[in-house]
Amino acid sequence: MLSLYIHIPFCASKCAYCSFNSLPIDFSDKLIDNYIVALKKEIDHYSVTLMDKEIKTLYIWWGTPSRIWVERIIDIVEYIATKFDLENMAEFSIELNPSPAQEVLDFVKKLNHRYAKFPRVRFSFGIQSLDDEILKTVWRAYSFVGITDFLRKLVHLKQDNNVFNFDFIAFGKFHVSKNGTKQLRHDFNREFFQKFLESGRADSISLYTLEHHENSKRYSDLIGIENWKLSLQDERIEDWKWCNTYWEVESLRSKDQALSSDENIMEEFIFLKDIILHAWFSRYEISNFTKASKASIHNMVYRNMENYLGLGLSASSFLPMTNDQWLMTHVFPSFQNSIVPSFWTRWTNTADMKTYLEGNRVDEKQVQTLDNSDLLIEEFFLSLRTREGIADIDKFKDVLIPNYKWLITNYEWAWLVLFDWTKLQLTDEGMNVSNTIVTELLREI
Repeated sequence: MLSLYIHIPFCASKCAYCSFNSLPIDFSDKLIDNYIVALKKEIDHYSVTLMDKEIKTLYIWWGTPSRIWVERIIDIVEYIATKFDLENMAEFSIELNPSPAQEVLDFVKKLNHRYAKFPRVRFSFGIQSLDDEILKTVWRAYSFVGITDFLRKLVHLKQDNNVFNFDFIAFGKFHVSKNGTKQLRHDFNREFFQKFLESGRADSISLYTLEHHENSKRYSDLIGIENWKLSLQDERIEDWKWCNTYWEVESLRSKDQALSSDENIMEEFIFLKDIILHAWFSRYEISNFTKASKASIHNMVYRNMENYLGLGLSASSFLPMTNDQWLMTHVFPSFQNSIVPSFWTRWTNTADMKTYLEGNRVDEKQVQTLDNSDLLIEEFFLSLRTREGIADIDKFKDVLIPNYKWLITNYEWAWLVLFDWTKLQLTDEGMNVSNTIVTELLREI
């Protein structure tokens, strides 16, 4: 079976921490309609090229899909249904933001009505934070009061085939009490978070740590700030530390440091994670928590290295290629006979809208063939991220350091892993430092 991922790259505005290839858009523009035309052409291309037409999961995300209106989303889904087999699809999933609230609520209502017979319709809502100052700082267009009102209305729309997931980010912003204890700054917000989780209205929670990526706005601002300061020093401007702009820059930088301190971010992550676990969610993957049987099926497609096809701007795919040379040259026409048969490959579509609209989809610089060693490395770190862990550690001995079992027993003594000399699983504490464990065990990454 094949999983489909659809990239919708349009947002009302770009969040300050966002590094995704998304475009703020004037919704009177014809660009959205042109994009959907190009997307349908790509669907046509793969419906002819690929032999596997049976879809396991369908996932729509990346920008803010609701901002192109529910009618367009339905049009895309139903066009896919004419080209691929959705009869046994296990999950249809879509990412939304909680604003504009009524628009999103109407979106959920219409999608639920249209797809009431799907086995599962999963809505994932990007709440991110309940702190008004953080929401303002990172340019989210809503407030804590708006979120609470949205959630109270949303839960009444839930139907039997729905899974409601809610995304949060640990920004590392704390209040320090008089005795030096760090805590979330607003007791009322924390209590609302706890009660909402305990209410049973949420099926799953995604909790991420803040990261500053090079192509995010806040990262660019910080780099620009540091370069500006260096240029002032290089020019030996007298009393440069006293100019007004310097103090404005320092104010911005200090706020960003408070938000992006690795120590603070991890402390908040653990604080929020403990609240989630206390509400009887189980941690099935490093950043994901679920009630029984509500884990994202599509997310586990990635973790289990199953087949998936990405459609749209910047979308990535992971598929096995076969000895069928016709298939390979139609997926990668410019490669012709240069690709070695019988391998797995990952490729990414172009990030340039103009190029994509012209039908030149695949970015040939981002075509990666994976040999057995590559696959083992990827399977190792992806499997270790999950609750199930690794069933047979010796399967990976060729890509692990020589004394890997000795190192793993040290992790076991530190209560970071569970290990019976065959099966390896991370504990909850081990998941918090998984990157270090993976890096130390693999010969190379």
